[in-house]
Amino acid sequence: MNRINITINSRVYTVVADEEEAYLKRLCDYVNEKVKLVIREGTHVMGEKPLVLAALNICDEYFKLLDSTAPSENITAIIARNKQLEAELRELRKDGGTAAEKIEELKSEAALAEKMFDETEEKVKFLEGQIRLMETRLKQQRGEFAIREKELLDMLESK
Repeated sequence: MNRINITINSRVYTVVADEEEAYLKRLCDYVNEKVKLVIREGTHVMGEKPLVLAALNICDEYFKLLDSTAPSENITAIIARNKQLEAELRELRKDGGTAAEKIEELKSEAALAEKMFDETEEKVKFLEGQIRLMETRLKQQRGEFAIREKELLDMLESK
């Protein structure tokens, strides 16, 4: 409970309420404006009379507001809209759960794909090394073949 002092029409009142102090001060300011309006527009308005007239003006505003909003129609519309929003929220939560599961699944797949990529990259490097080794051996064998071929040709020519 909040206990605050407010001043209305130059009189101090102690108010005890659950509402925040800023809200109560806002109410006090509103009432003071209404009292000032009654005093400005009235003639010989003294004592508690401005407070009572301001209270009547505030009640008049309140009841006109209630009448103008047709509360039963608004409440029905608000309830229907609330049910619709609750259904949408349930659907979004359901989809959100599905989306979160899908994200985790995709993260797992991405990690697996990255691991496979790394393994494949290692295999490619190994195979490239093997190709270079084979090319080197092929060059050596061609060189040896060329030497033997020349030796054979030389032997055939000398006979």
